[in-house]
Amino acid sequence: MNPLLSDLLILLLATVGVIFMLISALGILRLPDVFTRMHAAGKAATLGVSCLLLAAGIFFDNAAQFWEMVALIALFFVTAPIATTTMARAAYRTGKPEDFRLVVDEMAEVKREE
Repeated sequence: MNPLLSDLLILLLATVGVIFMLISALGILRLPDVFTRMHAAGKAATLGVSCLLLAAGIFFDNAAQFWEMVALIALFFVTAPIATTTMARAAYRTGKPEDFRLVVDEMAEVKREE
């Protein structure tokens, strides 16, 4: 593969992976309840980690390491949904889902400062 094309592909995959991970982190911080936060963690993080692993597999320019990264991506796609489903089930069974809501009243913070 052309080194320039390879470097551009690595850069593109790594950038897309980091953007998905950033979206996942923002979703975990900003979404209101435990179930939507798990959705953000499960979907965006899976795509982000997959892109980063694929970029790493291409970067090392070794066929064996590339296929190891593909195997890790497959394992991540199998285990991540199971983990988020298990955590959601545990959160549901431990109490009312409303107990896990994040409550941020930004206007109240502004009033206290004045």
